[in-house]
Amino acid sequence: MDGLAAVLLVLALWYDLDPRLTNPAVVNQKLPAGQVSPDAVNALPVALWWAASAFMIAAVAVRGRLPLLALAVATAGQVVHLRFTPFLDNAVDLAPALALYTVAAHTGRRAVSIIAAAVAAGAVALALQADPSRVYQVSSPLLRQWPVLLLAAAWVVGEMVRARRLYAEEAQARARDLRQHQEREAESLVAAERTRIAREMHDVVAHGLSVIVIQAQAAAQAMEREPAVARAALDAIVDHGRGALGEMRRLFDLDEAGDREPRDRRAPLPGLADLPDLADRVRAAGLPVTLAIEPAGPVPALVGLSAYRIVQEGLTNTLKHAGPGARAEVSVRCAPSDVQISVADTGGTTAPSSGPGTPGRGLRGMRERVTMFGGELRTGPGPHGGFQVYARLPFEVPP
Repeated sequence: MDGLAAVLLVLALWYDLDPRLTNPAVVNQKLPAGQVSPDAVNALPVALWWAASAFMIAAVAVRGRLPLLALAVATAGQVVHLRFTPFLDNAVDLAPALALYTVAAHTGRRAVSIIAAAVAAGAVALALQADPSRVYQVSSPLLRQWPVLLLAAAWVVGEMVRARRLYAEEAQARARDLRQHQEREAESLVAAERTRIAREMHDVVAHGLSVIVIQAQAAAQAMEREPAVARAALDAIVDHGRGALGEMRRLFDLDEAGDREPRDRRAPLPGLADLPDLADRVRAAGLPVTLAIEPAGPVPALVGLSAYRIVQEGLTNTLKHAGPGARAEVSVRCAPSDVQISVADTGGTTAPSSGPGTPGRGLRGMRERVTMFGGELRTGPGPHGGFQVYARLPFEVPP
C-alpha cells in the first residue's frame, strides 16, 4: 500500500506540476541588461524542489515501516518547498499529511503521535510565516495556513483509525478470553463428570463384587452338603450381578434399548426409595440389616442418590470388614432441610483402608459426596463397639 501511494503521488505530481520546473528555456533564459522576466528562476531552487520532492516520495514509500522517520523527512521536504522555492504547491506536498496519518494510526503510544504532529505542524507554520511573498488566493488568513490544517486533519483521521483498531483488538481479546474461559469450564465439567462416574462405578462395583464373593464362598462351602443352600447362593450371585449391571447402565444413562430409548423412559438412578431393596440384597448375602427411614418424605434427587450411595458403601464395608456374626443398623432421618444417615455395625472398630495409613476409597467417596453438599461426615468406632458412619446432607448448598 505504501508503494502504491508513492506511485499515485508521482502521477499527481506530474499532473499539477509548475511549468517552470520543466522548462529549461525559462530557467536558463538570458535577457538583455535591465530587463527582468517574472518567470525567470535560478537553477538552485529547481534543484532543491526536485530533491525535496524525491525525498518526500521516498518517505511515503517507507512510512509503514519507519513512520516517524518518514514524517520527519516529508516535513523537511515541505519546509524546503515553502521556504526556499517559489513554485506553486503540488500534490507531493500531501506527503507530510500521509506520513502523519500513519504515525497517528499505527504508533502504539498516543503521546508520541501528538508530539510528532505538534513538531510537524510547527515547522510548516514557521516556514509559511518566514516567506511572506507566498500569498494564497484566499481571503481568510486561517485558510492560508492550509498545510497546517491538512496536518491536523490527517492526525484526527489517524487517531480515529487507531481508536477503532484498538477497540477491535480489545473485542477480539475479550472474545478470546471468553472462549478460553468456556473451554476451561468445559474441561472442568468433563473432569467433574469423570470423577462422578468413577465414584459411582466404585460404589456399584465394590458393593456388587463384595456380595458376589461372599455368596460364591458360601456356595462353594455348601455345594456338596447342602445343594439347596448353594443353589440359593448362586441365584443371589446372578441377582446381584444383574443388579450391578443395571445400575451401571443407568449410571451411563443407557438401558437395554440403548440411546434409541427416550431419556424420560430410562430407569432413574437409585434413591431413598431403593434402600429397602438394598437392605434385602445385603440380608440375602448373610448380613442382618435393620433399616429405619423416618419420615419417608421427598428429597432432592441428587441428595437421595448420595444418601443411597453412602448407605451402600457403609454396608459394603460391613460385609468386607466386620467379620462373622456382625449386624448392621441403618437409620435415615429426613428433616425439612437435610437428610441424616447413620450406618452402624457390631463388627470390628478398624476403619476400611486401601493400604497402611491410607483411608479406603469408599470413605474418600463418602467424604467427596458430603463435601459437594456442604454437609457433615463422621466415621469411627461406635459407642457400643463396631464401626459407625454418620453423614448429614443439606438440601441447599451453603454459600
